[in-house]
Amino acid sequence: MKSVSLFIALLSCHLAAFEQNATYLVLNHFDKPLVGINESLINNFSNSTFNFDSSVDALFGDIDKYNNPASSYMNDIKDLGDTYNVNFILLNRIEHRGDRVMIEGLLFNTRSGGLIHRRKINLKNYDNGLVNELSLWVASTMNQIQKQWENEREALMFLDSEDITYDKTPMGAALRSLVVPGWGQAYSGNSLSAGLWATIQLSLSVAFISSYNNYDSSAKSFLENVKLYDATDDEKEVEMYRTSAEKDWNDHVGYSKLAIALAGTTLTGWVSNSIHAWVFGPRPFTNIYQKGISQSTYPKG
Repeated sequence: MKSVSLFIALLSCHLAAFEQNATYLVLNHFDKPLVGINESLINNFSNSTFNFDSSVDALFGDIDKYNNPASSYMNDIKDLGDTYNVNFILLNRIEHRGDRVMIEGLLFNTRSGGLIHRRKINLKNYDNGLVNELSLWVASTMNQIQKQWENEREALMFLDSEDITYDKTPMGAALRSLVVPGWGQAYSGNSLSAGLWATIQLSLSVAFISSYNNYDSSAKSFLENVKLYDATDDEKEVEMYRTSAEKDWNDHVGYSKLAIALAGTTLTGWVSNSIHAWVFGPRPFTNIYQKGISQSTYPKG
């Protein structure tokens, strides 16, 4: 059961971008209870006053399903701003998926109803740092980040930064596609792309092998007809072997050119497939560090 906590932060701090104090309605939507988050925020922002109301339901679904997510909840944001008499709404989400933790933050302006700033990070084994991470995010919206919170994040996440490895890498995808076309794309989870590359390269390879076999057969048949031509004095046989040898010669030249062209195309496609696998290969989900909101993003007045 989701733990939903709501509090109104009545800030007494003076923000550089405002001539008056800003007020925040903060909604925390967590798939697991986060012990001590309310107390931690109160202690971390002692110059703010908080009201909590756990009866408020989650108001926001997956905003990524909308073509224009920034404007999807404009009316709701404005209504909440009027109801709670706040300048901003700050929504925090935490969702656990296996050994990974998805943290998302959304900051809305209740005057315009628009989305001012958003962060979304995907982390592994970070449960012990969630309270600190939320404090950093809230502090970034208020320009009150403390160095100790940043240091704690680094201590948790980058204790052995040089040893950080990823389950899947672009190079791993490229090497796989270099061995078997499409394997790197499948390794990256792109099944459609994997099927297309595998089909194209298989077709080119089959066409090359077929052309080479036809070239080889024509060359051998030409040599055999030349041999028979030299061994007979019969006029009909001479004419027949000469005609066959000429045909075999023309065929072997044509198949030779086709095989060379297909070989070049197949090799180029093979390398291109590997490069494609590297370019679109798996990479870290997001940047871990999330910059605070710049002063320029705040509306004046």
